[in-house]
Amino acid sequence: MKKKALRKTTLPNPAIQMDFLAAQKLVRSYGIPIVPMHKAKSERDVLIIAKKLPFPWALKATGKRLIHKTDVGGVRLGITNTHDAMRTLHELKKIRECEYVVIQPMREGIELIVGGKMDPQFGPTVLVGMGGIYTEVFKDSSLRIAPITETDAGEMIRELTIFPILEGTRGKKGVDEKQLIRLLMGVSKLMVERNVKELDLNPVLATPERVEAVDVRIIN
Repeated sequence: MKKKALRKTTLPNPAIQMDFLAAQKLVRSYGIPIVPMHKAKSERDVLIIAKKLPFPWALKATGKRLIHKTDVGGVRLGITNTHDAMRTLHELKKIRECEYVVIQPMREGIELIVGGKMDPQFGPTVLVGMGGIYTEVFKDSSLRIAPITETDAGEMIRELTIFPILEGTRGKKGVDEKQLIRLLMGVSKLMVERNVKELDLNPVLATPERVEAVDVRIIN
């Protein structure tokens, strides 16, 4: 009896993002501030980093196919010593698609998301909104077609439901709006000049003193 030939099926490839450190370098070249990142693959790397980076740390599993790190337990915060850092490094390396681990100093601030997307109809766009893990739940965001002006960027910020918090409330100082506007302008310029499908800076941490991205994801 003749065997039937098996039909070859092609599965869609998962999204592939730019290498984390390469993406960091690109956004910095557009004047977008980002929290320092250190690459670690071994315990020796951890010891070297510990000599120049004070605790506490954040550790993140990183890989070109590892799009949503938080969903797979790939982000660990508040690491306070080298022993815990080494243990966490080994745990994160076991995550599927993890290529290496990024170590960053811990930062605090109001969490925002800033991003860009190549719209098939309108071309490059820029977005700012409430950031963090609940971005898709509250959907508090403002969008413009790039390139944007400083006036556009200011209007986008003021359109957010959380703007009163950004402005300062209940005796707390507001965030540095000028720095946030400059960050939005940098994203706008990057989206116009580079062949980028998606750019996510989430979270961007905003305080009265500084506005800087903690995480970056770029899909070409």
